[in-house]
Amino acid sequence: MIAAFPEFEEAEIIQPGGRPLPETLEPRMRLYYIKNGDVRLRVMHATANTNDPRGSIIFSPGRTEFIEKYLETIADFIDRGFNVLVVDPRGQGLSDRMLEDKMKSYIDDYQTYADDLAFATEELGPLLPKPHIVMGHSMGGTIALQSVISGAINPSAVICSAPMLGLFDVDTHIMKWIIQLCSALGWKTKNLPFQKQRSGLPVPFNINKLTSDKDRYRHWASYFQTTPRLRLGPPTYGWIVASFKAMSYVNRNASELNIPCLIVAAGADPIVDPKSNETFAKNAGGSYVVVPGAMHELFLERDVYRDQFFNAFDKFLIEQGL
Repeated sequence: MIAAFPEFEEAEIIQPGGRPLPETLEPRMRLYYIKNGDVRLRVMHATANTNDPRGSIIFSPGRTEFIEKYLETIADFIDRGFNVLVVDPRGQGLSDRMLEDKMKSYIDDYQTYADDLAFATEELGPLLPKPHIVMGHSMGGTIALQSVISGAINPSAVICSAPMLGLFDVDTHIMKWIIQLCSALGWKTKNLPFQKQRSGLPVPFNINKLTSDKDRYRHWASYFQTTPRLRLGPPTYGWIVASFKAMSYVNRNASELNIPCLIVAAGADPIVDPKSNETFAKNAGGSYVVVPGAMHELFLERDVYRDQFFNAFDKFLIEQGL
């Protein structure tokens, strides 16, 4: 059922309390470690629930996230006829961490993330039939867009959920100046202060900014609660500076995208400004859909919101002949 390809080190999958995997996904998925230089990346490959795949989805998660968060969504993709590749970004999940303090969230430049995504796509290329569709959520959306705009990956389309292209709270001139100054003064590996997730543990549901779905939130939170290795603390000054640089690069070069693009914003997003998503889509000549009332994590939201994402996803792919 799973096609053969070059030998890689097998990687584990985390199942809090022995929680079962999605029934359609379990027999069709494999997890591996691949090495890009000195950095070991954990990846998942899943095969379409059909003998004639429509193509492949190459997916990049958001900050603090990891493959297991997307198991339900990966099952939705394979049921739609796609092979799927998901990469734990370096510095989180079970990919190698970047600093001695493994709780710190740090990256030197988002092009490093983009190049990792391209490297994984090339390594597993024989198992990823075309057309390729690059996808990402939040930080992963920025990575997906930078990977395409920079030419690291050349897919047939790109689809992003609430891509991080404009942040509430910190994306102001004064905050940018303060953060960039602190980073330049040697604080780039120091944590941003006044963050609620300093321990890497999720905040209580009633003050979370991610989703209004209590069950999906508790499911997601259980991974951090039971598996300390998955935890990640607040962003460092260096991560924020790299994020500012990536958002500027992607927004500035929106017109260079040159492939079909779908941006889906969360209408009640308290983290990413939906207006930034709309502006990028307009400048890129792409499609834009907003899900009114949805919080930041569209894939973890209640079905009434989550279904709207997939309605837009299905409609877009039909329109593009994909």
